[in-house]
Amino acid sequence: MIYNDTKFKYYSQVWVYVSPRFDSNKIGNSIISQLTEKESQLNEKQLIRTRLKKLLAGKKIFIVLDDLWEDDPYKLFDLKTMLMLGETGNIIVIVTTRDEHVAMEIGTIEPYKIELLTKELCWEIIKQKSGFEARDDKEQMKDIGMEIASKCGGVPLAAQSLGYTLRSKDLNEWEKVNDSDVWNEPTSRNGSLQNQVLAALRLSYSGMDHRLRSCFTYCAIFPKGHNIIKDDLSHQWISLGFIRPMKAPFKKHQLSEKYIAKLLGMSFLQPSMSPPVSYLCQSPTFKFIISSKELQGNSCKDVI
Repeated sequence: MIYNDTKFKYYSQVWVYVSPRFDSNKIGNSIISQLTEKESQLNEKQLIRTRLKKLLAGKKIFIVLDDLWEDDPYKLFDLKTMLMLGETGNIIVIVTTRDEHVAMEIGTIEPYKIELLTKELCWEIIKQKSGFEARDDKEQMKDIGMEIASKCGGVPLAAQSLGYTLRSKDLNEWEKVNDSDVWNEPTSRNGSLQNQVLAALRLSYSGMDHRLRSCFTYCAIFPKGHNIIKDDLSHQWISLGFIRPMKAPFKKHQLSEKYIAKLLGMSFLQPSMSPPVSYLCQSPTFKFIISSKELQGNSCKDVI
């Protein structure tokens, strides 16, 4: 919302997905690429800084560094230096992180902490995503739905993923989701996801059609947060034989579009804010927030 605010319409805007794998050169090159609309692959820190200094000098620039995990104070100081924070009032940088220590270390002002959602708001998200109001049995489903909402832990991603998954399920299946042992399984190995989010995504994963799961599992070859061009992903699925229409009217590219829509609905796939590597590409780009490897729990076995 801040990124799209009209207050910044006269600013050059940059969005960099940082991810748990911190690389200051990659961040610098991404900023250069977005400001010049030409791919930058400089591999020397000094060359990157010299280029950035010219690009940032005297300009109005708004930069978002999304999902920063690095907590080494020396690396964070180096990042601040690279962006010349404090040297000009025309450059605004917003950093998002899930770690309060990182926020305190990187920030030049008091961090803004986003509060968790209430159980009622999580329930509203689940209702919207599941098409709850259009159901004939909604009165029977309400209580069990509220219980599921309370297990989302106030995290909208968990509510979104579960809501989409529950939309085609009956009362018995809603109860199975609520009573699943997945809610009590340990967190992700690298601690990058809260337990409620991981549990919700695992439940969505285990309920996938096996053909869709094959397509999603294939995407584990991409690094988390990597920009994936929609058309490229579709062509790869088709070339590798993952797209096999069961009904005559469906063509392979149509089924591929349907699978992408489902992964977006379950929040496994998200529209990317960062531009594609090639600025000539007109196809939408996405990024995966989790890989099938992270969803391998006692209740979820991979199909490949």
